[in-house]
Amino acid sequence: MPEPTQKTGSTFTEQQKTVQVAGGSRTEITTQTVKTGVQVKWQQDGKSEKTVSQTEHTKRTVIVDNKVTHQEEFSVVSGDAKGGLKQDVKLKESSVIPPPPGEDIEDSDETSSSEDEDESSSTSTPTPDDHSRSSDRKGSGWAHGEGQQHDADKRDDSQRSTLFIEKPNSGTVSVGGDIKFVAKMEAKDLLRKPVVKWLKGKWMDLASKAGKHLQLKDTFDRINKTYTFEMQIIKAKENYAGNYRCEVTYKDKFDSCSFDLEVIAAPDASQALDIRSAFKRSGEGQEDAGELDFSGLLKRREVKPEEGPEIDVWEILKSASPNEYEKIAFQYGITDLRGMLKRLKRMKREEKKSAAFSKKLDPAYQIDKGGRVRFVVELADPTVELKWYKNGQEIRPSAKYIFEHKGNQRILFINNCTLADDAAYQVCAGDEKCSTELFVREPPVLVTKELENISTYCGERVEMECEVSDEDANVKWFKNGIEITNEPRSRYRLKVDGKKHILIIDEADRGDSATYSVMTTGGQSAAQLQVDLRPLKILQPLTDMTVNLGKEINMKCEISENVPGRWYRNGQLVHGSDRVKIYHKGRNHRLIIPNCLVEDEGDYSFVPDLYLINIPANVHVIDPPKIHFDGLNYPDNTVVVVAGTKLRLEVPVTGEPAPKIIWSRGDKWITDLSGRIRAESYPDHGLLVIDSAEKDDTGTYRIMVKNEAGEAVAHIKIKVVDIPDAPLAPEVTEVGEDWCTMKWEPPLYDGGCPILGYFIERKKKQSSRWMRLNFELCKETNFEPKKMIEGVAYEVRVFAVNSIGTSKPSMPSKPFVPLAVTSAPTMLTVDGVTDTTVTMKWRPPDHIGAAGLDGYVIEYCFEGGGDEKQEKAEFTNQELDLLVDCVSKHGPHICGALSAKTTKGEKSKIWAEIQAKVNTKGGKNRSVADLKQKWNALKKQTKNKLSQVKKESNVENAVTPEPTKDLSSLEKRVEAMLQLEELEGTLDIKDDLEDDANGAENWIIANPEPTDKTRLTITGLPTGSKIFVRVKALNAAGQSEPRLHPNAILVKEVIVPPKIRLPRHLKQTYIRKVGEAVNLVIPFQGKPRPKVSWKKNGSHVDKTQISIRNSECDTILFIRKAERSHSGKYDLKVKVENLQDKAAIYIQIVERPGPPESVVIEEVWGENVALEWKPPTDNGNAAITGYTVQKADKKTMEWFTVLEHYHRTSATISELVIGNEYYFRVFSENMCGLSETATRTPNAALIEKEGKPYKRPEYSDFDFTEAPQFTHPLVNTVAIAGYNATLNCSVRGNPKPKITWMKNKVVIMNDPRYRMFSNQSVCTLEIRKPSPYDGGTYTCKAVNDLGEAEVECKLEVKVAQ
Repeated sequence: MPEPTQKTGSTFTEQQKTVQVAGGSRTEITTQTVKTGVQVKWQQDGKSEKTVSQTEHTKRTVIVDNKVTHQEEFSVVSGDAKGGLKQDVKLKESSVIPPPPGEDIEDSDETSSSEDEDESSSTSTPTPDDHSRSSDRKGSGWAHGEGQQHDADKRDDSQRSTLFIEKPNSGTVSVGGDIKFVAKMEAKDLLRKPVVKWLKGKWMDLASKAGKHLQLKDTFDRINKTYTFEMQIIKAKENYAGNYRCEVTYKDKFDSCSFDLEVIAAPDASQALDIRSAFKRSGEGQEDAGELDFSGLLKRREVKPEEGPEIDVWEILKSASPNEYEKIAFQYGITDLRGMLKRLKRMKREEKKSAAFSKKLDPAYQIDKGGRVRFVVELADPTVELKWYKNGQEIRPSAKYIFEHKGNQRILFINNCTLADDAAYQVCAGDEKCSTELFVREPPVLVTKELENISTYCGERVEMECEVSDEDANVKWFKNGIEITNEPRSRYRLKVDGKKHILIIDEADRGDSATYSVMTTGGQSAAQLQVDLRPLKILQPLTDMTVNLGKEINMKCEISENVPGRWYRNGQLVHGSDRVKIYHKGRNHRLIIPNCLVEDEGDYSFVPDLYLINIPANVHVIDPPKIHFDGLNYPDNTVVVVAGTKLRLEVPVTGEPAPKIIWSRGDKWITDLSGRIRAESYPDHGLLVIDSAEKDDTGTYRIMVKNEAGEAVAHIKIKVVDIPDAPLAPEVTEVGEDWCTMKWEPPLYDGGCPILGYFIERKKKQSSRWMRLNFELCKETNFEPKKMIEGVAYEVRVFAVNSIGTSKPSMPSKPFVPLAVTSAPTMLTVDGVTDTTVTMKWRPPDHIGAAGLDGYVIEYCFEGGGDEKQEKAEFTNQELDLLVDCVSKHGPHICGALSAKTTKGEKSKIWAEIQAKVNTKGGKNRSVADLKQKWNALKKQTKNKLSQVKKESNVENAVTPEPTKDLSSLEKRVEAMLQLEELEGTLDIKDDLEDDANGAENWIIANPEPTDKTRLTITGLPTGSKIFVRVKALNAAGQSEPRLHPNAILVKEVIVPPKIRLPRHLKQTYIRKVGEAVNLVIPFQGKPRPKVSWKKNGSHVDKTQISIRNSECDTILFIRKAERSHSGKYDLKVKVENLQDKAAIYIQIVERPGPPESVVIEEVWGENVALEWKPPTDNGNAAITGYTVQKADKKTMEWFTVLEHYHRTSATISELVIGNEYYFRVFSENMCGLSETATRTPNAALIEKEGKPYKRPEYSDFDFTEAPQFTHPLVNTVAIAGYNATLNCSVRGNPKPKITWMKNKVVIMNDPRYRMFSNQSVCTLEIRKPSPYDGGTYTCKAVNDLGEAEVECKLEVKVAQ
């Protein structure tokens, strides 16, 4: 609660004598009084001025719109009930920069209005005295826990608004009057209505006070796209005066504006500050609901001036009994009892002396932005742990937050304070807390270097520079009051260099002449920019010209400045066109007319823009007779006319005087003026008319132009053409997934001119709508339509196009359906190989299409051999003999009668078989091509010998000798094959040889019918041959691209050594109970298929009792019901040719054991009986694991178990009842359980009563004392600096040992940074917020009367990065 205001005289503490301001701008005049609540009136030239706004406390400000440009005098009068004081202020006009010429008055009005709005939203920069006095006032207020309106809010309002387009202005109202405050926001960039709050002071939300005296209203203007928010105060009262704030929020944007309300009261109104009015509450639904001061429930009383000293209600409440609180509140007009009790409780709590703090934090601190603040508390107990918090979050040491200890003082430094540090801070010492608030004040940014006036010429670079007091200041530039933004395409560039802010205009023009201003949060500066034109000089004038008609007119001039201009002919503006070329490059200006006309003659002049200079010249055009065909655009002077149309051929002519025009065709002059072909003459052109042109009109026509200056003759050809005939129906040659290939023949008649191209149209068969496929003519007679739907029938047709037009459409093509083959199958791999077969597998194609998938075709070919360029070894005699024998064996199929019926694939298999045999014999890796070449060479060699023998016999005219006498045995066998070829008339295999020599592949289809499976076995292959395999997918569109296996496949089963994969559980003894099933699955590997054999204990397995099933990869041993005879060692052997693998499996079949033998009672004494027995003869094929002993009273014969899982064969049974007789029996036990029967003692054991006295045994006390011993040692620890660290260990000993902690062998005593405690023999040493020098070796020592023990560890303290 602030102290009551002392009643002092009303005087001014701050006086402004003279204020200089530019004419037409706005200024603020500020004064300050010592006393608050003083009635202030401003007067202009002796008249009252109502634009007065009350600011913080004793500060008074008036906003003046200086619309006149002369000196004015203002005076401020302050007065209260006792007297008054008057202060005069002069408003003096400063130098005014006139606006640039040529600007409209409306622009200047808009500029001034925008400046008014900007100035009204800003607050004048306070003087140093203001800051010191406001700091004193805030310091006194904070000492009592209450803050006033902060300067930070004022500074926020001084910045330019981001959401407001019109802010509420401060105002004055008389008691009982009405006043309205208006705020406007632009809705152009807002998606929804913003949230607006009206506040009084710092926290009071006025939305809950709306009622009789306060009304809030908001509207939306759909035309101007603006939101309007209004706050109206009705029948204002004196306590309504104060500072108000309007806050607007939209998504992540925030803006606020402060304004003041001054309520002018009667001169005798009490100016005393009633602190109890803060606790008055307004009632809902009553007459005075909505009061801003919560005084609706109080009865209207007359205000009587208090003659004596003011009464402090809180002193009365603190000394009164709680029973009298309500009476005192009613007496002094306090109705908010709950708030009063909370305030009183807080005051009492503050008076309570703190046990932890001897000095607490101040209620609040204030620091400038970028400064350093120091929080100090003083502790009563320096060992108490202290923690600092910011808005509830613990503060850790860092470069920004520095902690310092000085005796009992704990100090927190905050470096480089920013607005983010404006928060509530709290320090906790144990269970007690102490709080404060930090207010960070952002100083206003001042303009330290003003803008300077600049005068320059057009095209120059302009830089306007100013300096501000802060490098990160928010500076805005304005041109005639309109903000300049730094957009990418803007002519203006804003540059920031530290505190310098520069406005750059690269190429200035006259439109840049204006008043430029810069505005910061604490000041502004303005300067004038004047851009003028440079003086113009004519460096090269225009010259007069005389030009023949049709020649070029080229006029050129050069001036000193690079400015545009205009050309005039006979006073008329000349515009650039295709005929008239106007060029401007730098300072040169040219006017070019390539083909001048008669009308181009005249007086020309060039006038530069912005200059009053005229550069003249005269052009004279002469015109001999001439015929102008160039303008007709007829190639080769040929006029093409469509048959049946009318031709009007106008040929332009020139000449002065007008020439005479004569038309002729051949030797005949055209003089008829009314026939189908006629000629007409005009001054500027000749006209030839042909009505309904015919084919015979084609020919060469002559035109002659004659006048006094001469004559001109020209020839022109006329060609009569027509559209072409329709092409023939197109033919579709190939189809694809969404395309097809079509071709057609050109039309029989081209219409008299070349065919330019063709248009193609397409439609669906069931549709009648044709669609054009090409918008550019197709020059060829084939086309490839695309983007068709697969599986849909289409038709196509063609149009022929010549220069006359488009022919009729051709007949549609035959319907066709686009279908696509599938993609190639994927992942073709070898699944298995034997001596005669190869099994392949693959995956379906990735893309199938609409035609689906009908199956697969597998093809293979035999490997042709190695590189042909590689030199190969000659055939040996063994290889030649084997080759001839194999060919002779398959002679009928190769070159005999069966050759024609033998397919190419079957022949390839025969040659592959021959290849495998020859390579096996010779080992030279001969290819099929090598074998065929050698066989062909043998045939050729034999034929040559036979022909030579025949020639010799003819020369000698002797008897024909037997050819076989000169042939070797090998050649004789070849001769037999040649005779077979001649007799059966078969072809030679030379063609096959040539195919192989050229590298042709003889692919053989493995499956004549397509298969729908993805796995196929190729059979009938020669052993030892190598083949290539490929697979194709089939559908209605055909075969896909083949998928080829990358490597050649050897047709020979690979021998894989046998290997038994014995399961883990079979590597130990396999145990089963009698009657259970035995099923052993043992996998193995090996190729070819291994031979499997089983033996039991060295003998073959009896398959009548044991079932054995073998497969290619595993073997199964199965026993349906196991018996003990099945136990034993089973040997498994897997064999592949000469390779084998063995494994041994041990099977044990067990069952329950038999009963023990001969259970005998050895001795009976007291309550005990000694039993003894022998192990059973039958252990159930398993070890005896124990025995179970039972007893039974002879009277009841009910058996009770006394021992279970007993391992010995003798036992002593105790705690028997004296006087009873007992029988005993014993069960044997193995892994299967107890024996089915038990062996009983033949006789009963009688427990007799003895008469001996009982003697109590004596026991000595146990000694529990022991020397100290650590049960858990200390552990080496790494701690982080600033975070508490603990060391723990556990010790035992009796009597309880004394614990001592040491650091580096030095005992730790009375150090507040260490805390030692022990609980349940666990010893703990806590190190509070260690630093690096706390690292070292720590020792815990335990000592008692019986000895001592110690344990140590190392502590390392690391600094957080």
